[in-house]
Amino acid sequence: MSNMDHHVADGNDALDFLKHFFDGATDGYIVVWGKNDKRTHSFHISDMKGAVAKLDELSPVGDTYAARGLQQSAVRGFDRGDEEGVRFVSGVWADIDTREGPHGSPKKPVDPMTLPADLNEALALVQAAGLPDPTVIIHTGGGCHLHWTYAVPVMLMTEAERVAEKALAEAWLARLRAVFKARGYKLDGVADLCRVVKIPNTWNHKTNPAKPVRLVTMGQRIERDDVLNIVATELKVTTKAAAKIGGASALLNDQAKQAAIAKAKPDNLASVLAGCAWMEHCEADAASLPEPEWTGMLSISSRCENGRVLSHKLSEPYAGYTFEETEQKIDHVLEAAGPILCNRVAGEIGFEGCARCPFRASIKSPITLAGQPRAVVKVQREAVYVEKGRTYFDLPSGEKLDPQEFGDGVRAKIGPNPHDKLMASSTMPKVKRRDYRPGNPDLIIQEEDGTKAVNLWHQGGITPVKGDPKPILDYFDRLIPLEDERRFLLQFLAHLYRHPEVKIEFGAIIVGGFGTGKSTFHTRIVGRLFGEGNARKLEGAELASPYNARWVDCQVLMIEEAHHGERLEVFKSTLELLVAERITVHDKYIRSFQGRTPRGITMVSNDDAPIVLPPGDRRWFLTATLPTPETAEEKREHRAFFERLYEVLDRDDTVLAAFAYHLQHEVSLEGFKPKGEPPMTTAKETATKASRTPVAQVLGELITERMAPFHKDIVEVKEVVHALKVSDYAHTLERISPQKIANVIRAVSGKPVNVEDGKHLELVIGPGKKPRPWAIRNTARWTTATREELKEEFLRLPGDAGDNVTDMRDAALRKAMEEAARRTGG
Repeated sequence: MSNMDHHVADGNDALDFLKHFFDGATDGYIVVWGKNDKRTHSFHISDMKGAVAKLDELSPVGDTYAARGLQQSAVRGFDRGDEEGVRFVSGVWADIDTREGPHGSPKKPVDPMTLPADLNEALALVQAAGLPDPTVIIHTGGGCHLHWTYAVPVMLMTEAERVAEKALAEAWLARLRAVFKARGYKLDGVADLCRVVKIPNTWNHKTNPAKPVRLVTMGQRIERDDVLNIVATELKVTTKAAAKIGGASALLNDQAKQAAIAKAKPDNLASVLAGCAWMEHCEADAASLPEPEWTGMLSISSRCENGRVLSHKLSEPYAGYTFEETEQKIDHVLEAAGPILCNRVAGEIGFEGCARCPFRASIKSPITLAGQPRAVVKVQREAVYVEKGRTYFDLPSGEKLDPQEFGDGVRAKIGPNPHDKLMASSTMPKVKRRDYRPGNPDLIIQEEDGTKAVNLWHQGGITPVKGDPKPILDYFDRLIPLEDERRFLLQFLAHLYRHPEVKIEFGAIIVGGFGTGKSTFHTRIVGRLFGEGNARKLEGAELASPYNARWVDCQVLMIEEAHHGERLEVFKSTLELLVAERITVHDKYIRSFQGRTPRGITMVSNDDAPIVLPPGDRRWFLTATLPTPETAEEKREHRAFFERLYEVLDRDDTVLAAFAYHLQHEVSLEGFKPKGEPPMTTAKETATKASRTPVAQVLGELITERMAPFHKDIVEVKEVVHALKVSDYAHTLERISPQKIANVIRAVSGKPVNVEDGKHLELVIGPGKKPRPWAIRNTARWTTATREELKEEFLRLPGDAGDNVTDMRDAALRKAMEEAARRTGG
């Protein structure tokens, strides 16, 4: 509890206090008493203003009080009423004297060191006692009155009820007094139902001048059932002498049993069953439920509305059910322990369904669901709200939906303003972020920074079963002819399957001609092996897209038909996928977010160099298939093999399950290092040679983007050198010289034009301007073009190519080009 500043009373505090203190009472009398004349004044509950007026009248001349309990009849004279006449109390309370004022009599004063220093220390002692914050705090001038007022105040209609209520007040004080005693402090006993209390906006006359009695705070009421539960131990002590108090002990025990029933009615077992998979299991398997689970189930059901009846209904299917034993067990779970916690269900009981429960993000016990509407709980069971990105993760579909999209789908189930309704619910599963943790079965996981995340991974794919994997192994024998490379590819798959949590920091590429069976590797084997959602197929063209959200949060990324041998940025982006744990990704209509990179990446392509592979690359393993069948006999045999394979694979999962078992138990991982360097292969050497140099890669990008001077088809070497030097990529390139550019232009499919008898001739543009022209696109056309056509294209200005062309040349070069065009009449 934090330090509190005293609230300065105003004229309405006394009336506000009485309204709060006696809220819910329809009959009875407020007793006002003045210490100076010791006379009693009674006011019907309907005349609170009369009571306040009397307090205002008496307070200036002496200490003034009101009784905490309403009397059944008006009392007058010197009689303040007794406990037998009390019909209503609003809660429990404590009168705490502090060193702020004198206490005791002048002849026998109280030692100040036996009292707390002030209100703040008093509140610290309340906290140490395990008691909740008081509802109302009154600073009396020499201490404080702390009131815990009930959400539903108690009508006391019988002697047993009055004795029980006093016993509860005594137990509350006993809990607090134990802490006071440990500190060497004293605490007055004020459990009497007819005890008088200080009222705000009056005066404390023990000092001269008198000190005001102030209202410090008035807050949230407490459930009486919580009071019963908090002091259950103390209640057992105070009610031991059951014979002395008649039925009070039995009444208190019964009230304690019903504590959770009265709290937040109507607690709904239907809501618990709608949200908790374990409670569903307890109901469905009641006939064979083990005793620990039965006890746990009753600790929930007995605390719901009509709990005893429902608990019997849940227990009846068991062959050994008896009414008497079930009653005893209900009494036991209500008296001896609280409702079972989710951690115990998941851990000690070992219920597997807890792993995928979204409510692990929001509740600690299934009983919490009882206070929510069933329809709301059913919606919450199928979604997790992710604060970063402000999206719902829809569990059945695995989709990420914005609040509007999700709300549209559930509005008919839970009513208008569904998003606001779910956000206001204490049981709505909410996490900080999404994550993808292969191998971790829990839906709700703890992140490194202590926050919670929703785990997008879930167990899927093929369950390994020992059998005959020969049809698939024969496929690999056919697909990858070299044994060492085939063994390494199988190790790659085996490691992914056995250790889903470990990232392999290199990818596997299979290159080969059309019709060699590469697509079977992805669609019929890897995809099914790991399961939909865990193995994601990506078309090669998507590697060049700015929308890359599909690259992340999967176990295996399967890239189909990549053709990016000339795209340097594709190599860089895939490199990041291979080495980083997380990357920031973008998608249409959804905010950028961080996703976890795949644990393994595979790629198939018809190209020998599907991706840039610079010399010394250690991030890709390449293997090549057999050549495409050419003869009619080869084609027939090839087609027959795959027809047999597809028949086996499409029939059921038997062969795939056997292959999964082979990967799990029979493939040796000796020598395979997921963070090491893959072996060099002939296919990789070929791909590396076929990959363009960095200069060629950059030039290819500039030509594709049609940036000047590449807005035109005809250029000279000097222009190309200048454009490369002023480009954004210049810092990534080796030293650029005109001598190298000819080969670079050829590497991007450029061709010299104005060639005669094998000689590359100059093209006369004007005085002093005689470039040797190169065609960088449409080479077939420009090879046969006339000199005038070549000259016209060479002099074409950037503006003629459209508004989006960017001129990379500096002003001097542009001016020179324009001057040359004028001189030649262009």
